[in-house]
Amino acid sequence: MKQALLTAAVVLSIAAVSEAQTKPRWKLEFEAEKPQIYTHRSDIERLENFWFVTFTLTNRTDQVVPVLLDIMLYTETGKDLQHDVRKVDPDPTKATLDDPRKHESLKFGRFYSNVVVPQDVEYKIIEYHSKIGNRSPGIVRESIEELKKGFAEDPKAPDVAGRWKAGDRLYLNPRELRQQRFIKPGQKLHAVAIFKNVDPRARILEMHVSGLWDVVRVDGYEPEDLKLHYENKVLKVVYEFKGDEFERERDVLAQTKREWVVKAIGPVASKETLGTLIDTLLNRLKLEERWSGGDQKPEESAAEKKLEQLTPLDMAICARVIRLASGKDFGYDTEKMVLENKAAVWRIHEWWVTNRSRLVFNEATGRFELKDDKLPGQQD
Repeated sequence: MKQALLTAAVVLSIAAVSEAQTKPRWKLEFEAEKPQIYTHRSDIERLENFWFVTFTLTNRTDQVVPVLLDIMLYTETGKDLQHDVRKVDPDPTKATLDDPRKHESLKFGRFYSNVVVPQDVEYKIIEYHSKIGNRSPGIVRESIEELKKGFAEDPKAPDVAGRWKAGDRLYLNPRELRQQRFIKPGQKLHAVAIFKNVDPRARILEMHVSGLWDVVRVDGYEPEDLKLHYENKVLKVVYEFKGDEFERERDVLAQTKREWVVKAIGPVASKETLGTLIDTLLNRLKLEERWSGGDQKPEESAAEKKLEQLTPLDMAICARVIRLASGKDFGYDTEKMVLENKAAVWRIHEWWVTNRSRLVFNEATGRFELKDDKLPGQQD
């Protein structure tokens, strides 16, 4: 049904611009600062490093564009994928010198997703970046929340006038970007992407940004000669450290490359993200079991449900993404609640705990595959 609606919408849009040879693809402008590291000190004096990137999306088209942005950080280090001999063998690696297009599928390393961190961490990072500290914590929090709400009218302050206008919003996290849903013509959305547990030994950081181009490309405009192509154009920005892995926050991070690459449209390339999706389904199942089990008072269950930010639609999306990423049908019915899919959720979890150490993401297929490479010294 969705495919049919998409096709119908494309046909209608082409009919409206019959003089054009192709459907105009929207494109968002993307400006980003270099990734920075922030060390957060918790109330119990625990130190934790977070990498963050602030960026701005600008819609200079005359179309209302859906916000489908996805940012991932990639490092050519980490244990994930390094046991795949095909990716580290010198012969195929040398082959990429003659054909750079093969490089993406032969790379080994780890992808880190842009995550929603605890609010105190997020607000500390925003306070650090925006330089609005040295004030009462309540005033700082209020200032950040006002920036997130956006400008109701064109700002007149000298430091922001001309740069921002009514409707623009600042320092949005991934959830708030998703809730924004659309970016209007001329509108700007400023956001912050935060990554945790990034390998401190990494010498090269790559930022992969998808959702900046319309994924639908149309060749021809006659309905009988309609050719639809799905093309995931990803902006890849490469940064390199000029120092060693010690005192990383003091090293200079220099941008060495900025290019567009076309990747297979896959749901998720990070094993950590896949695990998070599965844990989310399992945690929601346990919640729904508690809500329906009678162990809580009705008012307690109602209050807990009100605080739960994930909706049944989010759970259905999780299940669809897991099915696409794994290539397996676990029998999850997306029209039903998680509790009604209890057996399917446990089948998903069983597949994950049994196979996660052998899963390798294949960029050509956009799926995780099982690698049965024998370990050194292993007998047949």
